[in-house]
Amino acid sequence: MTKRELLENYRQLVLEIDTLENQSAFLNQYIGGPRPVRAVKLTGMPRGTNDPEAAMLQRQDYDDAIIKLEAKCEQLRTLVSEFERIMDSIPDNLDMIILRDYYALGWTDRKIAATIGFDKSTVWRRRTRAIKQLAY
Repeated sequence: MTKRELLENYRQLVLEIDTLENQSAFLNQYIGGPRPVRAVKLTGMPRGTNDPEAAMLQRQDYDDAIIKLEAKCEQLRTLVSEFERIMDSIPDNLDMIILRDYYALGWTDRKIAATIGFDKSTVWRRRTRAIKQLAY
């Protein structure tokens, strides 16, 4: 696996973990109980129930999300040391910060630019240049 592929896999795992954490938190709100009064009803979204069979199905959905989350976290743990080694090999601290924010935190170029006070296109250029330098 190339350094770029490892970074892309790392970013994808970070984003998937964030999604699964949000999904499990959402599902946990409604497991087995009645839907809250004035709750927004969204088609296809789980909601509370007083039906024991439906409550078990909701619990299974929650458990499935937790199992997926744990598996993704384990995959991420296996990549952490390699990710850190790549980050340590980047000579420019600003490039390292940009890559870390982009890949480890899952931030967009726009958010990184706002944080460090650069234009979004500058962040993109520095990030792509740093990735190309990693390949050599």
